[in-house]
Amino acid sequence: MSEEFDNCARNGGKIRTKKLKNNKYIRTCYDKEGNSYTGEVMDRKKKPKAKKFHKKKGGPKDLNESLLRLKKYYDECYHN
Repeated sequence: MSEEFDNCARNGGKIRTKKLKNNKYIRTCYDKEGNSYTGEVMDRKKKPKAKKFHKKKGGPKDLNESLLRLKKYYDECYHN
């Protein structure tokens, strides 16, 4: 960044970001007197995609076994 821009930012200037073409942007700092100082043109970094959580795919056989275990547990708990 330019030294003037850094000084403006350190002294409490307001920073505005302007989007440009081709995934680029530029920051401008406005000091308390209204003067503006521009920074460098920078590239926007792509955010990494969030990892999706996939449950294990169980077929009807797995579901049937789970239901049988649940029925057995229910019978043991409530029908004794």
